Amino acid sequence: MRIAVLGSGSGGNCTLVETGRTRLLIDAGFGIRSLARRCAEAGLPLGRVDGILLTHGHSDHVAAVPSLAERFDTTVYLNEGTLGETPLLAGLDRCEVFQTGVPFRVGEVTVEPFSIPHDAADPVGFRLEAGGIRGLLATDLGRIPPGLAETAWNCDWLVLEANHDEELLKIGPYPWQLKRRVLGSKGHLSNRALAEFLSGPFDGSASHLFLAHLSRQNNLPELALEAARDGLCKRPSLFGKSAVRVHLTHQSKPSIVVDL
Repeated sequence: MRIAVLGSGSGGNCTLVETGRTRLLIDAGFGIRSLARRCAEAGLPLGRVDGILLTHGHSDHVAAVPSLAERFDTTVYLNEGTLGETPLLAGLDRCEVFQTGVPFRVGEVTVEPFSIPHDAADPVGFRLEAGGIRGLLATDLGRIPPGLAETAWNCDWLVLEANHDEELLKIGPYPWQLKRRVLGSKGHLSNRALAEFLSGPFDGSASHLFLAHLSRQNNLPELALEAARDGLCKRPSLFGKSAVRVHLTHQSKPSIVVDL
């Protein structure tokens, strides 16, 4: 399984996950020219897309869905909440509606959508499995939901949100109403909250962790990295477990490509 976060942040989101015979996009916030550039920079030629999985209906996750679905003649997978809250998705030619909590298959990949807390209609994260490799993506969530540790159990890779440093957010340029939204239980996950998860319920099995949806106004890459590494360092040593490698994601360019 190969994973690359092609871009992550309030300006657009898209993650590529592929196996030998199946290529998926999770969210599609970038148009075809931007997507092609990002894939080329990552060394992943954009030849086909076998499915587009949607986490929720906010524009930075779905803006390019209709054009990409038409361009690649592919199916879009989403739940009723996302379909209902996003008018631009109403005219999709190929659309499969899944039920949150019920696994389904796209080619070689088993996809399990699970509920996350965000101010959208039925937002989800995804656990994916193929060929014995397991991974999980959960971004745009105001807090760590109950059961995330169990869903992430024995995963080989994780894409988790590290949106903001709480102190930078509090003194930053956002109006107070927006600050309250980001800090709320259905807003975005802080560096501190992610670190607490990594030092506690996280089982430590993943070999790769991508830090996603970093705010350009209210976070710094070095702060997100420091918080994640501090959380991991507080875990008891796990005999036989390799160290978790932590990777930054970016708004303007792709992340490192991980091949498992």
